Amino acid sequence: YNPAAAPTAASPPPQTGPQGGAVRGAARGALVGVTVGAIAGDAGKGAAMGAAGGGLLGGMRQRDHQKQEQMAAQQKAQQQAAAAQKMKDTFNRGYEACLEAKGYTVK
Repeated sequence: YNPAAAPTAASPPPQTGPQGGAVRGAARGALVGVTVGAIAGDAGKGAAMGAAGGGLLGGMRQRDHQKQEQMAAQQKAQQQAAAAQKMKDTFNRGYEACLEAKGYTVK
């Protein structure tokens, strides 16, 4: 551990662009809606309703995934900060012991 080269705050993880969860969900919903709508007699309405519902579900899944990624990044940053603090404390204890062995008083 080198106190002169103490680690700085970790940089935040790179932001990823939208992954298209809502678009994929809408496409899947539209496919299901077309099938259900065709059975009921109106494939167009079924596709529209399926696309709307699928888009909502896909967007919610994407948002949940992003929240999980953010929480994991925060936990990793906390673990790194704790490890750095532990190394600093160990260094300081050794430094104090060395000074006290030579007759200095350390507060």
